[in-house]
Amino acid sequence: MTVSIERPLVVSDPATVKQHLLADPYDEPQITLEFRATVSRDQIAAAVDLSLHRYYAGERHPDQWTVEEVRYHAEFQILYGSATELQEGAEGMAAMVEPDFYDQWAHARSVAVYRAVDRAYPELKGGRS
Repeated sequence: MTVSIERPLVVSDPATVKQHLLADPYDEPQITLEFRATVSRDQIAAAVDLSLHRYYAGERHPDQWTVEEVRYHAEFQILYGSATELQEGAEGMAAMVEPDFYDQWAHARSVAVYRAVDRAYPELKGGRS
């Protein structure tokens, strides 16, 4: 997996970037680290699928996920998850959206995840799905 600290994870106004707190507010000393990661559309889809699938446990279809939910869970999973799990998930997502994927339910759900990603990150639209 290629991670670049040169490019933004999300093309957005820096003033709107959320801060994820890892330390207890009473822990001393504290420092705020800022970093940017470059990820692929497949990696974003995998991050969203990993996080929201666990969060909703299949109770809500990806077409019902809001842009805010998709962005939050993508960033959350990328920040807190394993890089290896993210890359493996991206490879799995890419395979599941192929038209001849053997499991039609997984294919349809994966395509829906990519639609959710495209709503949240329109600058990535145009790849697989």
